[in-house]
Order: sequence, then C-alpha cells, then structure tokens
Amino acid sequence: MTIPMPWRGRLARWSTAVGVVLAVGGGVFVVRQIVQGWSASSEVIADARWGWLGVALALASVGMASVGLLWRQAIAALGGTATRRQVFVWYQVGQLGKYLPGGVWPVVGRSEMASRGGVRRSVAYNSVALSMGSTYLCAALVCAVALPVIVVTTGGARSAGDLWVVALVAVGLSALHPALLGRLFALAERVLGQGEPQLVPRWPTSVGLVLRHTLPWLCIGASTWFVTYTFDPHAPLLRVGFAAVLSWVTGFLVIFVPGGLGVREAAFTAATAGALPPETAATAAVVSRLVFMTADALGALVAVPLARRQNRGQPF
Repeated sequence: MTIPMPWRGRLARWSTAVGVVLAVGGGVFVVRQIVQGWSASSEVIADARWGWLGVALALASVGMASVGLLWRQAIAALGGTATRRQVFVWYQVGQLGKYLPGGVWPVVGRSEMASRGGVRRSVAYNSVALSMGSTYLCAALVCAVALPVIVVTTGGARSAGDLWVVALVAVGLSALHPALLGRLFALAERVLGQGEPQLVPRWPTSVGLVLRHTLPWLCIGASTWFVTYTFDPHAPLLRVGFAAVLSWVTGFLVIFVPGGLGVREAAFTAATAGALPPETAATAAVVSRLVFMTADALGALVAVPLARRQNRGQPF
C-alpha cells in the first residue's frame, strides 16, 4: 500500500524535528568537550602542523569519490547501465542532500538524478539503497575486523562496548540474501507506488559489492588519522582509524540527523577516550568534519563541468 501524501508530509516534518534535536545534542557534546579543555585546546591548535591537512583532504576526496564510483556496480547488479562520468556527477551533486534535515534527501537526490539520466526509476532508488547499505555495512565489517586487535592491545576495557558492530555485520549480510533483499525491494515498490519488477542480485554479488568498499573506508580512516596527527603526533593509527569509521556508522544509523552532524563528532570523541585527550579528540572531530565537507564541495565543483560535457555528449 502506498503511503498517503499527508502522512509523507508528517513523516518529513517529524524526521526534520528529530534530526535538528539530535544534531544540536551531538554538537553541544562536542562543543562542551572543547570548552571544558579550552586552555589545552588552544595549545593543541597553536602547535598544529597544518600541512598534514592537505594529505587528509586528498585521502578524503579519494575515499568519497571511490564510494560514488562503486554505486555504478550497484546499478549494474540491478540490471541498469550508467557511465563512470554519469555516476560521478549524480553522486557528487546528489549526495549534497545529506546536509539537509530529514535523512531521506541523499537517497532522493541521487535517485532522482539517476532517474532523470535514463536509469529506470525503481533501479535508481533501489541501487542507491543497495549502495548505501553496502557502504556502511563494509564500514561495520572494517570495525569488526579491527576490534579484536584493539581489544587485545587495550585490554578489552574500552572496545567491549563496540561489539554491536559485529551483530550489525551479521544482520546486514543476512539482509543481502535474495530471499530477504527481494522482499525489501518489493516493499519499496509498494511504498513508492512504482509497480515495476526488480532484479534481485545474487548473494555473492551483493557481498562482493560490500567488500569492494574496503579501500574507500581505509582512505576515510587514514584521512581522519592525518587530521588527528595534525594536532597530536602520538595519535594511535589503528585506534583513531577505528573510531573514525565507527563514528560514520553511528552517524548513518541516526538517520534523522543531516550528515550525522554532531552525532559523528560525539561518537568519535567517545570512541577515542583513553587514547586521545578529550580536547584533542573533539578538535580533530570538528576539523575532520570540515575536511570532508571541503571534499564534498570540491567533488561537486568538479562534477559541474563534467555534467556540462555530458550534456554535450562528449566521452568521459
């Protein structure tokens, strides 16, 4: 059954309200961490090695662009076709919707651009869902693989609370099985009212798509570590990288918050407790957010001229 339009409006308003509250709460947490240790934070900023942020920005840009290009494989797995340039443009421009309150705009933005670009509407929407699910499921998998090493090296005290990512991996991989994924696609068809048959990829194909996102997450984790290294040359690589990827998963799960704003920073600060001074972690979290926002902006700026060439029919 299709959701009536009045209810869609109410859901959008509720999700926006909840998103604003959660974003403010997460932001307050991070600001409080900085304010409480402001004297130490000012020293951290004063001693920063700002040149490393260039490396962090390069890695962030590569990581985000790689995630976007892997969306093309999700489209192909559902029977659609798209060029690398098309997918890059749709992703870089459409994903800017993640900074809008409501949680659904990244999906809508990318899906609508793909649909207008010639991808069948059902394939466009389901491929974005499959792409995003695979992306963050891989992030959880990266955390689950790193977790035993961190537990051993830290005595298990801090990371025991992060075992939920292991359960998330199990649930996510199960959801990718055609028996369950097909039902999810069918439900989406009923909700969206499209009524189009949808190809369901084989389980190995979906799992393979998840695993291909490993390199982008390593880039994202490394980027965050370079941001942290800017303020603390003794920042532990594995622990910071783990906290970075875990914070992205946490921000994604809190779907009502635009771009995980505030939530991601709070999760990173909490996950690095004991490994970094709170003021260093909070500062690195905020600066890392700025680095990735810059990477998104640069990606969109590159996508605009590519879109113009695309409209003129020039090859990639």
